[in-house]
Amino acid sequence: MNNKRIYLAPMVGRTDQYYRSFVRILSKNIYLYTEMITCDSFLHTDRKNYTVKEEEKNLTIQLAGSDPKKYGLCASIIEEKGYNEINLNIGCPSSKVVKGEFGACLMRDPDKVADCVYEIKKSCSLPISIKTRLGLGYEENLDLLFNLIDKTKDSGCSKYIIHARNAILNGLSPKKNRKIPLLRYADVSVIKNAYPDLKFYLNGGVDDILEIRKNINKFDGLMIGRKIYDNPMFLNEIEEKIYGNEGVLSRKSILDEYLKYALSPENKDTSNYLLLRHLFSLYYNTSSSKKWKKFIHDIIQSDKNIELITNFEESTYD
Repeated sequence: MNNKRIYLAPMVGRTDQYYRSFVRILSKNIYLYTEMITCDSFLHTDRKNYTVKEEEKNLTIQLAGSDPKKYGLCASIIEEKGYNEINLNIGCPSSKVVKGEFGACLMRDPDKVADCVYEIKKSCSLPISIKTRLGLGYEENLDLLFNLIDKTKDSGCSKYIIHARNAILNGLSPKKNRKIPLLRYADVSVIKNAYPDLKFYLNGGVDDILEIRKNINKFDGLMIGRKIYDNPMFLNEIEEKIYGNEGVLSRKSILDEYLKYALSPENKDTSNYLLLRHLFSLYYNTSSSKKWKKFIHDIIQSDKNIELITNFEESTYD
């Protein structure tokens, strides 16, 4: 892995094992995340049985919850399954998360978060990180974040991914919380400069090569989510212009590689929907986009042979 660290953001309903395998074809350098998984969901479903595949590494699992003991139970299983890191979600602003008393609202309870970190540390040897916001509501002070870092670093967390805006817990949807309030990169720098022995990663609004170049060396790394999901070929740009990799793949080559994965024995009983639903944006912003989406939709709906994906004919003027 390159020392210029770029992470794929955890995205609910998106960063599943099929999407991660797709992303790894496009980029060998990006660091991968699971979706946000609650501790209860991990412990009581087959998620706990998932073993990380070699091609997924480096893979961080993101957990959410507020019960330190459950974090500890999860951690002991997670280490055996091949994950590289455990991340705590202390930034999600959704009403469901707030109702469950975890996510961003835990910024108000740094002692509990510190207890969660402590239980993880006690249960495994994996690195621990926290993904959080600059604060809560519309006030632009950093007291909550300073307090959270002070408490959790002493429990064993040394790495923080900061979404560079506050979380608004009442009245704004998670979607609007990705745009409101305004981004404050300078405040993430203030935090980073205050803790020279810790690592800080910038998240939020980094959606072009210029922004990556401007910020990649100011912080210990960057996290990018929806820009990559909406335009997977952005990873080609990252590979070429940030990592200096000249061997970037054409869409046809990507589909050839993905088909090998889709046809592997592990996916024998997997539906076309699960295997293909993350590929709709492959031809984003090209003249083939509409045709491709219809093509993929037809394969999913008609449950046709998945091998047909490599028969797609691009428009001649893409």
